[in-house]
Amino acid sequence: MGRLGDFFYRMIIIVLIIAAIVFLVMAFKEQYPLWKNQQELENLQASVETEKTKDENPHINWKKLKHTNPDIVGWIKVPGTKIDYPVLKGKEWNEYLHKNYEGDYSYAGSIFIQPEAVFNDQHLIIYGHNMRVKSMFGSLHDFESEDFYKKHNKIYLYQPGKTIKCTIYSVYDCLDKSATYNTDFSDDGNDNKWVDWLTMTVNNNAYYPIKKKPAEKDHIITLSTCSGKSKGDSYRFVVHSFITNTVTYEEK
Repeated sequence: MGRLGDFFYRMIIIVLIIAAIVFLVMAFKEQYPLWKNQQELENLQASVETEKTKDENPHINWKKLKHTNPDIVGWIKVPGTKIDYPVLKGKEWNEYLHKNYEGDYSYAGSIFIQPEAVFNDQHLIIYGHNMRVKSMFGSLHDFESEDFYKKHNKIYLYQPGKTIKCTIYSVYDCLDKSATYNTDFSDDGNDNKWVDWLTMTVNNNAYYPIKKKPAEKDHIITLSTCSGKSKGDSYRFVVHSFITNTVTYEEK
């Protein structure tokens, strides 16, 4: 090969090694904050759950959570997924989009509701990022599979002394400014505004048919996240559920 050939061969090897190191460093810088955020949330979960119980009553230490951050207004759990997180409510629109449960900057953000929302709204929307490692609301996309839905179709929301059990009835992609995000169903001359909206959420069930349907009297909980790159930035993936049972109990 000769000296010149050996020199270029070694240079190529060195360049490839440097490129690999740079790639690993960049990947670490991107993934480490996400991993750290997930670990912190899992540690929080372990520290505030006072007793291992069934989903209906997790025995959460609400005083500790409120001391950590008074903006923590609840907890959400979706069996079969990674979703087992506190729910935040800020004073500004999308305040917790890139804030963690302590109020510090975090790209992954938190699971949150908007400032004007309350848990007994006729239609409550809960937001979370679609993270590639399936943290936050990334694992909502598991519900694109009908087989997964058949095994896991419940959502649990917790507040002090209260467990709200929900049943999923519709999953689909939609534009972020579509009628799916309506939360005001006050009188506008259309007496059927709420019923029409419920019908729309059922008819837009694009992935598979679900027999369970909400009634006019039901309250709806919608989980919302990004659809992903294949759909584009303007699309959202939503999981609609209706409240099937609310259990109240005295906190220990």
